[in-house]
Amino acid sequence: MRYLKVILVGTCGLGLLWMLMVWLLAPEEFTNNYLPQILQNSLRENNVEKVTEKKKANAPTTLLSKKLTGSTGITVESPEDKTSSGLDTDLAESIESSRKTPNRIEERNSSFEKAVSGSFEQLQTPLGMWKAEPVGNPFPPVLINDKHAKTGKHCLQLTGGEKSAVILEVAGNSTMPEQLTFWAERWTSRAPFTFRIKADSGKGWQEIYNGDKKIRVGRSFLTHVKVPLSTGVKRLQFSCTSPQNTGIIIDDLRIAHSLPAKIRNEPNAKSTKPQGPPLDLEDRATLGRILANAIDEREMKASTVKGKKKLMQNGKPFTGWAKRMRGNSREVEELGQYRDGLKNGPWAKWFLGKRFRELGLYRQGQRHGLHVTWYGSGKKKDAINFEQDLEHGPITTWYGSGKKWKEGHHKHGERDGEWVTYDGRGKERKRQTYEIGNQLD
Repeated sequence: MRYLKVILVGTCGLGLLWMLMVWLLAPEEFTNNYLPQILQNSLRENNVEKVTEKKKANAPTTLLSKKLTGSTGITVESPEDKTSSGLDTDLAESIESSRKTPNRIEERNSSFEKAVSGSFEQLQTPLGMWKAEPVGNPFPPVLINDKHAKTGKHCLQLTGGEKSAVILEVAGNSTMPEQLTFWAERWTSRAPFTFRIKADSGKGWQEIYNGDKKIRVGRSFLTHVKVPLSTGVKRLQFSCTSPQNTGIIIDDLRIAHSLPAKIRNEPNAKSTKPQGPPLDLEDRATLGRILANAIDEREMKASTVKGKKKLMQNGKPFTGWAKRMRGNSREVEELGQYRDGLKNGPWAKWFLGKRFRELGLYRQGQRHGLHVTWYGSGKKKDAINFEQDLEHGPITTWYGSGKKWKEGHHKHGERDGEWVTYDGRGKERKRQTYEIGNQLD
């Protein structure tokens, strides 16, 4: 009896093993005909679940492909789109929207060149939308000035009055600190005069710049404004109060990432500190050799490009020494060096009688370095350091008698540090301290 049980168990085990081998190795039609129905049903259910999972996994990818390729004009149709969830659709639309939203990754400027001259209520520029704030003045609060631009032909003017203001709705989304820069010129020397900038990052207006005493009067945009911006600035407001129809003009406005400067300690690096003019022009022998090879300016054509004199020879920008003689005489009036049509290098002017009138350095058409001027008597008038046409560094001026008048320091065109004024006898009369144009005492 015990042996019979062993035989039966063994036979059942072999039968189950055979059925398992048939299921794994037999073709599909054999499986469909001979496998038990319950096993077939289980197999079908498992297969359906796998197909459904595959469809769900592929559906969002197919939809995103359709959304993104559709923007290029290629149509992609897929039946899986109909079974995709609303969340997938929102995700695709969000990605597509982000492709269209500009980011302030690089420096951008607000050019007014394409704007029509005159007043405006709204003006679209690459930097964003400008909107003039309505006021009760008889003059338009904000306009495009087409006669006094620094670069090109057009600039922005706030005309003053009790208050003129314009709001810039900044395009894009900033994710890091930035810097606002522009050139400005005060359009009147009369009081009152105020100029303020406010910023809104979504929490209300906050004043970020007070230019009441910083914006300078004078042609050629003497004030270069630099204002740090916090992350996420959405709007900027520029406002001015002044006698009516005067105000302030603004040009070359830019917003760029405010990245810390990388300081490289290289032993052979060239210093950017402005250097004094070479003394070879004061040597008569050296001056004679230069004059003999210099080209007379009257033999070339001169034009003004962006406020800089450009000299052309045979249709090409001139490089070399150029001179200007006094009338038809052999006496030199002006001598300097050009590169690519622009003043670049030492430059000198003389009074009648071969006395220096001015001696200094230029770089790419701008004063850069020490400039010294003299009175007709031969005594020094002033010694001023420049950097990119802005007064930058020590300055000393003298009376016609030769006595010192003023001495101080400039920083990017603004008084900075201690300034001392002397009377005609050389005694100290006044001592003042400044911080980037603002008087501290």
